[in-house]
Amino acid sequence: MESTGIVTVFFLLGFILFANARFSKDSGCGVTKGCFSDCRSWDGCTYLITWVQTSAGVDFTIKGSLMSSIDQYIAVGFSSDKKMGDDSVTECVMTNGNTFNVVNSFNVDDDDNEMTTAPATGLSSISGSYTNGILDCSFQRANTTADPQITSLLTDWYLFWAIGRMKHSEKHEHEDWGISSKVVDLQTYEDVGELGKPKVKAHGCLTIIAWVGFCSIGVVLARYYKPMWISKKLFGAAIWIQVHRALMIAAALFNLIAVIVIFEGEFEIYGSSFQNAHPVLGMIVTVVSVLNCIGGFLRPGPKHKFRPYFNWAHLIMGLLSYILGVFTIGIGLSIDDAHVPFDVIYVLVAFVVYQISFEVILEFIDRTGKRKQSQAGSYDTKMNSIGESKTNVDENEKKAQEPEKKDQDHYCGKLKTYLLFLHIGIITSFTLSIMIVLAAY
Repeated sequence: MESTGIVTVFFLLGFILFANARFSKDSGCGVTKGCFSDCRSWDGCTYLITWVQTSAGVDFTIKGSLMSSIDQYIAVGFSSDKKMGDDSVTECVMTNGNTFNVVNSFNVDDDDNEMTTAPATGLSSISGSYTNGILDCSFQRANTTADPQITSLLTDWYLFWAIGRMKHSEKHEHEDWGISSKVVDLQTYEDVGELGKPKVKAHGCLTIIAWVGFCSIGVVLARYYKPMWISKKLFGAAIWIQVHRALMIAAALFNLIAVIVIFEGEFEIYGSSFQNAHPVLGMIVTVVSVLNCIGGFLRPGPKHKFRPYFNWAHLIMGLLSYILGVFTIGIGLSIDDAHVPFDVIYVLVAFVVYQISFEVILEFIDRTGKRKQSQAGSYDTKMNSIGESKTNVDENEKKAQEPEKKDQDHYCGKLKTYLLFLHIGIITSFTLSIMIVLAAY
C-alpha cells in the first residue's frame, strides 16, 4: 500500500533538521560597513564578508559556517565579470582548528588557482577564531600593491566567496561558492546579496513537478482506480493504465532532465553528511524510475506465469522511487543553495500527511464496496440454491435488491471520480506552492 511507504517519508523528513550552523547578520551592514552575504531574514547566514575602508587599506572580516574543524579555507575573490578566471583572491586558511593564516592567490582560470609570488604582500592585522562551527577571520589588505596579480581595491569588482578543504597544506577546489548580485564599490557601505543560481532553481522545480505532482496522481490511479471506466478505452487500453503510464513517464523524464540540468561531474555538495546524501539518492531515484518505466512496457499478459513477479517488482520499484523522490526533495530544500525559508519543509510535510489521508479514504471506500459486493454475491448464491417452487418469489426479491446494489455502485463510482478531481486540484496547489517559494527567493 502506497501510504505505508509515504508514512516512512513523514518520519524521515524530521532528520532534515540536521543542517548547517547559522549565525546572525551584522547589524552594521549597509550602515557602518559594507557586506556581502547569503543572509536570510528567516534563519541567518552561512557566510558573511564585511569591509571598512581605512587610510591604509580595507579591513575585511570573513565569517563562515564550517562542517567540521578539519583544515579548510574561506576566500574572497575580486572579479571584473561573473566568471571565475583572471581574479585576485585572498583566503583565510584554518589548520588544526586553531591556527589561522591569510594569503593571496590568483585564479588563472575557472578551475586553476595558484599562489602569488609573495602570498603575504599587502596583508596585515591577521586574526581568527573557530567557535561552534563558525570561522571568524579578520585582516587588512592594502588598496594597491606592486604585484599585478593582487588587484587594486580602489576599483569596483564583483565579489566571489568560496569555501574548500586544505590537504597537506595545499588548497583543493572549492566545494561551495557564490557571486555578488552586482559590482561592489569597496569605498562605500553597500549591503549586497548573492546572485541567484538558476540551475538550482530549475532542478528543484522539475523534481517537485515530477514527484509531488505527477507521481502523487499516478500512484493513486494504479492503486485505486483500476475498476473505474471499464467499458471505456483510451488508445485501445484501459483509461487508468494509459494515464498512469503517461504520468509516471513524465515524472521519470522531468527527473532525468533535472539531473542533467544540475549535474557538474560531482556527487558531493557542501553541507552536512545528511545533506550530502541528496545527490546520491537523486541518482538512485533517477535510475530506478527510468528502469521501472522501461519495465512497464514489458509487462506480461494477465495469464502469463511471470505476471505476479512483474507486479511485485513494478510495485517495489515504483514505491522506492516515489518515497526516495519526495524524501530527496526534502533534503534539497534544506540545502543552502536552494535559498528558501525552512518553513517550506512544513508545506512538504503537509503534502505527505494529505497524501496519506487521501489514500486512507480511498482504501475505506474500496473495502466498503468490496464488502457490499461480497454480500450481494452471497445473496445470489443463496437464491440459486432454493427449490424451484419458490422461483417467482425469489426473482421478485432478487430484482428488488438489484436497484439498490446498482445505485450503490453508481454512487461509489461518482464519489471516487469527484475525489480524483479534488485530489488533482489539491496536488496541483501543493506543487505550485512549493515551486513558487523556491523560485521566488
